[in-house]
Amino acid sequence: MRILVFSSTPWNIDNSFGNTYSNLFEGIDDFEFANIYTSYGVPKNNITSSYFQINEKSLYKNLFNRNIKTGKVIGSDNDAIVLTNRETNTINAAKKRRWRILFWLRRALWYISRWKSIELIEFVRNFKPDIIFVPLYHSTYLNRIILYIKELTGVQMVCYVSDDVYTLKRISANPLFWVDRLTTRRMVKKVVDQCEYMYVISDIQKLEYEKIFKKNCKILIKGADFKDENQDVKTELNKPIRMVFTGNVSAGRWKSLELIVNALEKINSKEILAQIYIYTMTPMTETMKKSLYSEGNSFLMGGVPAENIPQIQKDSDILIHVESTKLKERLEVRHSFSTKIVDYFKANRCIFAVGKDDVASIDYLINEDAAIVAQSEEDVFIKLSELVNDSKLMFEYSNKAWECGKRNHQKNVIQDSLYQELKLLAEED
Repeated sequence: MRILVFSSTPWNIDNSFGNTYSNLFEGIDDFEFANIYTSYGVPKNNITSSYFQINEKSLYKNLFNRNIKTGKVIGSDNDAIVLTNRETNTINAAKKRRWRILFWLRRALWYISRWKSIELIEFVRNFKPDIIFVPLYHSTYLNRIILYIKELTGVQMVCYVSDDVYTLKRISANPLFWVDRLTTRRMVKKVVDQCEYMYVISDIQKLEYEKIFKKNCKILIKGADFKDENQDVKTELNKPIRMVFTGNVSAGRWKSLELIVNALEKINSKEILAQIYIYTMTPMTETMKKSLYSEGNSFLMGGVPAENIPQIQKDSDILIHVESTKLKERLEVRHSFSTKIVDYFKANRCIFAVGKDDVASIDYLINEDAAIVAQSEEDVFIKLSELVNDSKLMFEYSNKAWECGKRNHQKNVIQDSLYQELKLLAEED
């Protein structure tokens, strides 16, 4: 079965998209993949795939010289176009400061450019997809490409959405935000209308999107191998206790991490009992760095390759999951279920989470009793103080995390279901 996957980033296990999709599909032998992506960077995964890259550099140059191709097939030598350090720093600065004008200029470039190239059409026709599988983004230009290829091929399409990319349940006094939201959601609706059904990432999202789009929504979350013989049972703790966060600190999450750092400063006032190590690929402002670094209490470790993360998590005593406690940011992530939570379950370590129960991931951890959850600043200090002084409680919640993964996130069960659903869809075409 040939599946054409679209993405805004390359299929690389070091980014969120690549990590999740590799987890979902790796090991299913009957699937063959092609990936069309619309940014810079090199693919990196263990799935045999073919790739087609379109990026702004080529689009811009093609406006002045038609001989420059707007897209290219990425060969076995991974000859993808990448950013220079200076270009990467500029983009990171734009993300930090949310320079909306730059992202609108990028959208305008895609709108006027000649991305409908012969090379793109030949790539798709040579691959001959049976199904189109798309992450649902609020990217208008990627959604335009998706709709074009859907019309070109005429094959069945499904989408997978992991954030709220459609509703107006947001807070912003900036009129440009609402112009942007209203513009992007129209394209989102057009893509969903062309899908046979949707994969979603949480119960909250399933309930809302089935009502809004009148489409069948199936919950799909990454899995892991939770066979009993693979359970890594910890019997001794580090001294001091090693707390580890791995993931994204945007959407106000860094402020919740700051609550943990502040709590540790109080807990460690007489003796260093616990320390937190923060691993993140998120570009950080100086304000964020100052808030999260506390000598002897917290350590900013930057980003590391995806293949190093499992060992880092296993070396910990407590794994940290955070969501913002502020309403504005909570509305941004209320549908989301951080895929790293499954990695935490697999590591078989106690999970300490901070966030409100109106966010999908926090709601899930509470309902499954799979983590110790703090919902306020006072709660963080009280529960963390209790935890670092109670090894029995720590080991108890390590096992609860594993058992939750075993109940709900067995990779072979998830993949068997996904395979049967997509196979049935392809046969209907």
